[in-house]
Parts: sequence; structure tokens; C-alpha cells
Amino acid sequence: MTANAANELKKRLIAAAETKRERLTDLVARSVRIPSLSGSEQPVVEFYKQELADRKVERDVWNPSTAELKSHPAYVPVDYGYDDRQNIVAKRRGTGGGRNLALFGHTDVVPVETPEKWTYPPYSGQIVDGKIHGRGSADMKGGCGVAIVALEVLEELDVKLAGNVEAHLILDEEAGGNGTLAAVLRGHYGPDTGCIMMEPTSPNNLLISNRGAQFFRITVPGQEGGTEYHRDLFSAIDGALVMYEAVKAFALMRESHVANPLHEDPRYVRYRRTRVPTAVCKVKAGAWPSTVAAEAVLEGTIECLPNEDIRQVVDAFERYLLEVASDHWFLKDHPITFEKFGLWFESAGLEFDDPFVLALVKASKEAINREPNVVGGGGSDLRLPILYAKSPTVLWGPAGGMIHSVDEFVEIDQLVEMLKCVLVAAVDWCGLPE
Repeated sequence: MTANAANELKKRLIAAAETKRERLTDLVARSVRIPSLSGSEQPVVEFYKQELADRKVERDVWNPSTAELKSHPAYVPVDYGYDDRQNIVAKRRGTGGGRNLALFGHTDVVPVETPEKWTYPPYSGQIVDGKIHGRGSADMKGGCGVAIVALEVLEELDVKLAGNVEAHLILDEEAGGNGTLAAVLRGHYGPDTGCIMMEPTSPNNLLISNRGAQFFRITVPGQEGGTEYHRDLFSAIDGALVMYEAVKAFALMRESHVANPLHEDPRYVRYRRTRVPTAVCKVKAGAWPSTVAAEAVLEGTIECLPNEDIRQVVDAFERYLLEVASDHWFLKDHPITFEKFGLWFESAGLEFDDPFVLALVKASKEAINREPNVVGGGGSDLRLPILYAKSPTVLWGPAGGMIHSVDEFVEIDQLVEMLKCVLVAAVDWCGLPE
């Protein structure tokens, strides 16, 4: 097929995407009305299975193997299994000889802590002023909806590309990524498959890396006793303050010299100079209001940039904290303990000139007449296809606002824009039949 024919096909796809505004809005709104917290995604998975039932696609629906996941070095410990939970990969098979495009959306959402504070009920899927409101609307049932409707457009226009176009509807992203790891282990990624994880970046931001991260726990000892003895005892709370300040000092030291070009762009580094977070976010101490605390526990997260190894960074962090404690009059004889626990992941990323990145930038310009900012991102599942399947992967999807917060929403215009972008990208990336 000639270049002119390819351009004509792109125009048809862009026009078709615009006609899907109502369909996209309805699909995303209905999915938001189905609560799907990490660990209990199956109700929305059943909804997506039904939406795909009449499509001419190959479907792989499976329960990840807990044993297989636990045997992999990238497994993130969770306190539940996968016997009653499923991943979905739906493929519109190509004619052969082309590259594949995976459109990724995760089916789980984070909890709602204060539903009474929402302007619209968190699972209402209410549509107001060009926005779909509700938990998971942006993060990331909007992306799931774009993936499903992209397959519909290709089918309705009877478009077959050389490579596959696939919708990956994956569980457990919010809890660390075991659902994506399961899809990697099942063979759904590889060097010939480019993956767009449609996280809520907006069409204006194409994120091509993720930071590494590790949860940590510091346990600080003290001397228990009644409040009348508090001047004679060392409270674990005082020790916790020492370690809290040590964590802040370590974080500031890293901010002062750790760098990566993907995380220097001022359009992305906007959170008061924080490009590589390290912080204590949870503190627990004491057993009774009138008893000096015998123990304090601090928990937090330490992260690293794509050119760093999270294991080495955490080891250096632990050595630093132990050194600080060894210089303290009480803690040197009553050692703190440092633990790694729970969520962790490695850093990963692509280069600015990766062919997949260049293809998506080009597609955006053709589809919506503007190029996205190419920058680095925070924690995500992006690392898993890149590190363990050599599959080029980016974050690029429809956004709105208040993600993980009160009054989350996704913008309907961005749903349509992303649908246009991924359809145009599919033509060039997957290729046209001979």
C-alpha cells in the first residue's frame, strides 16, 4: 500500500474516532460504576469480557498463577492470591510480518477514603461539563475504554494491519504490578510489541521511564515507663525524631546530585524540586497515653532514577541510617532495625530516540496536530515489559484531574484525542499488509 493510501486510512480512522465520542463516554461511565479495588477487580473484568464478547478478536482470559509469580524476581508481595481474578488480552490479529501494538489499561482502582467529600458520588460515573466523574475514571478506566473502542473502530472499518492491535486489561497495577508480570510471563510482550500504558498523563505528555522504589521500615527502641519518669528515660519518639531527620537529610543529599535527563524537564519536575522522592510517610509509637514509648516505627518509600539500581540505593540508605544511629548516645547501644517490605520495583526507561517513541510523537502530530512532551515518569508497570520482555513501553493516556483523590474525573475530549492517536500510531507501527 502506498504512502498516500496510508494517509487516507489515517484520515478515515481519525474521522471514525470522532464518531465514537458517545460510545467512549458511555463505556467509561458504566465501568466507573463498578467498584474494582485491587484484589477485587473481577466484577469490572466481567463487564469488559461482555463488551468484547461480540468482537472479532482473539481473547486470552486467565487467572495468574500465584506460584509462578512468586518464583519471579520482580514479584511484589501481596496478601492475596489470583484464583478468582483474571487478566484479559484481546487481539485483532494482523496479516503477519508487522509489529504489534498493545494498548494497556489496568482494571483495579485505589480505595475511596472519604466518600462524603465528593461532589458527585465516587462510583456514580456522572457526566458533567465534558467530564466523567468517579474513582478510576482517569486512573485508568478511561484508558481501558480507549483500548476496547480502538479494536471496535478497526473492526467496523474492516482494517487489518500487518501486526496485531491488542487490548490488555490487566489487574493489580495499583498494588505493584503482578498482573502485568503475569502477562509478561504468558508471552504477551516482546521486542516486536510496543506497549502504550494509557495512564492519565494527558495526550500532551509522553512518559518513557519510571523511577524505582522500595517501601522501608525503621524500628527505633526506647525505654518504657510511666510519664513521671520521662526525664530519666529515653523515649522511642525522641529516637524516631532523630531517624526522621536523618531520612530528610539523605533525601536532600540525593536531590542535590542525582540526575537523569528524563527527570530534569521543568514541565514535569514541578513538585517543589522533587525529582527522586524519599520520605517517611507513616509513624507509630507508644502503647498508652501515660507511658513513655518503648518502640517507634517509621515507614516510607525511597525511589531511584532510571540510571540507578534500586537495590544499591536502598543498601546505601540503610548504611547511612545505621551510621547516624551509631553516633547517637542512646541508639549506638540500642540499635535500630531497618527492613525492606511490601511494594518495590526497579527503574527502567527508553531513550528519546527509541523508534517506538519517535513513532508515537509522529502519530500525535498527525492525529491531533501537536507533539507531546517526552519526559520521565514515576512508579508504574512500564518497567516490566521493558526489563523482562524487551518490549518498548511508554505511559500515554487520557487524563483529567484529582487522581487518587477526591473528585477524580477524566476529560471526554482527551478520551477521543487518545483514540485518534493510538489508531494513527497503529498504522505506522504495525505496518500495512503487502
